[in-house]
Amino acid sequence: MKRIITAIVLLMAIGIGKGYGQQADSVKRQRIGYIRSLLKADSVTAVKVSDIQDNYKQALKLLISDGSLNDQQKRRVIDSLMDVKNRQLEDLLPEAQRNLVIPTTERKQTWKRDTTFRRN
Repeated sequence: MKRIITAIVLLMAIGIGKGYGQQADSVKRQRIGYIRSLLKADSVTAVKVSDIQDNYKQALKLLISDGSLNDQQKRRVIDSLMDVKNRQLEDLLPEAQRNLVIPTTERKQTWKRDTTFRRN
């Protein structure tokens, strides 16, 4: 009787573990599908965009957990990580698609010089 209960508990644990293991895969597939439909691109491009974004997020997590850097140093590293990610997306996507993926706060902007400003 104990063997049967142990076997049932073991099978349930394996089933639960597989269920959670597949969940991350499912979320990744859904995200790739979303990116593919957003960009109106093929699956290969969507996977590359997803991988670039995932690598960026993993690097950010490592950086945030690093206690040896102060806030200013972290900001500089975040800026460089953002630049690398955006450069990779620039190599992969045309501008119209990049604008859909890169948040406006992360886009490089060229500011016009204010011609109404006078120096005394």
